[in-house]
Amino acid sequence: MRIVTLALIAAGLLLAQDKKAEPRTDAAKGATSGPTLPSGAKQVEPGLYRYTDAQGKTWMYRQTPFGLAKWEDKPATAAPVAEPEVPVSITDLGDSVQFERPTPFGPHKWTKKKTDLNEEERALLKKEDPKRPASTAKPDQAKPQPPADKNPESHSAQR
Repeated sequence: MRIVTLALIAAGLLLAQDKKAEPRTDAAKGATSGPTLPSGAKQVEPGLYRYTDAQGKTWMYRQTPFGLAKWEDKPATAAPVAEPEVPVSITDLGDSVQFERPTPFGPHKWTKKKTDLNEEERALLKKEDPKRPASTAKPDQAKPQPPADKNPESHSAQR
């Protein structure tokens, strides 16, 4: 069985050698190749070229192991990167502040004196201030209001 298989493989290889490869024409080569480097392209760095065409578009060309790569050069738009908001609860302890931030491993708590706060902690405290009530008095300890006159005519008579 092995001898028959080896004989078939050898015969296939011998038949494959008899075919002559047809030379490729220049048209066939051009159809399979990618973009070509224009004559007015300026080298930006080794292997990277910039070219502006007649329509005013700027194209970048880079020499890669697989041929020349071409793409349109568009100015990078600097989009502001928004940091994800991590909720931080702040507790004012008089001369110090306690911060608490949730983490995947449980809440992380730390306490610092107000004079030792870093920039991030000061920003968190400043951001938290508008949320705090203006007065620290409790609603049941509000200042008593003077009693209103039950006789409205006495006010009109004084005017």
